[in-house]
Amino acid sequence: MRILPLLLLALTPGCASTLSTQQTARTLAPGQVQVTGGAGFFIPVGSLVRVVDAGIEQGEAARDAVVNDRPYTLSEEDQQELLTAGVALMVAPPGVNPELMVRVGVVDRLDVGLRYSGISLRGDLKFQLAHGGDEVGRYLELGQRSFDMALGVGVSKHFFSSPVLDVLEVVEMNDFSRYDVEVPLYLSADWGDVFKLYAAPKYIYSRTRLDARLVDYSQQGKPVSGFDARLPATVGSHFVGSTLGIAVGYRYVHLFAEVTGGYFRSRPQLFGMERDLGGVTVMPSVGLAIRAGGSDRKPTAGR
Repeated sequence: MRILPLLLLALTPGCASTLSTQQTARTLAPGQVQVTGGAGFFIPVGSLVRVVDAGIEQGEAARDAVVNDRPYTLSEEDQQELLTAGVALMVAPPGVNPELMVRVGVVDRLDVGLRYSGISLRGDLKFQLAHGGDEVGRYLELGQRSFDMALGVGVSKHFFSSPVLDVLEVVEMNDFSRYDVEVPLYLSADWGDVFKLYAAPKYIYSRTRLDARLVDYSQQGKPVSGFDARLPATVGSHFVGSTLGIAVGYRYVHLFAEVTGGYFRSRPQLFGMERDLGGVTVMPSVGLAIRAGGSDRKPTAGR
């Protein structure tokens, strides 16, 4: 396995789903604002790594042949490896995702957020389903506890490509678009607004539209290449996993540290057969949250 190119991929801006959470189940009080800045590191392993590694090897061999003016013929298998790796990198490339999230409390038990991650914009809302512990105002006092559960839904739009695609050397994947729909369930426990422990099981569906020119070329490729070179216009993928995290601080400022892990599944029809582009995915992330504003939270009957 070519470790160095894959390590370099992990240090470049990615364009896969941002899996981080950086929040607890406790919703903001009406009028409160929380700003969080941080970064996540998207690390796919398993089948996708093997697919990309094979594509990197073929791309380097083709590039070297061109540079050294040597004849080089790609076999059917070689061409499929290159293009499959290109599709895999568009569906789930590794990389660093910087994040900036702003959340606002709208009404009791409901807040909304907007997150920018360098190559995508995500809007979401979170509704608190259950609350236990001490009745509190805007902030938890020392010695008070809060146990909460909330349900969220978010939609992301990815709006430009990533330099990780250049690692294949000879395959151009210029124009594509991607949408994600995410449904997380938040569970958390807060102690004195000092220490927070949280989890967020989540499901994410992603739809990636491939470069239209590449798809058109692939439809016409069989007479030239002699094999089925067709690519799908869109590729769907599914992620099922969970975030586990902690936050430490006091009242207005908290440092978040978490890890998200799960299984990423994508099996598109490429070149006349199903290809496995999925596998286990891990995303550690950190963030700093600053909270301010808003009136005291008013207890709701039955809470």
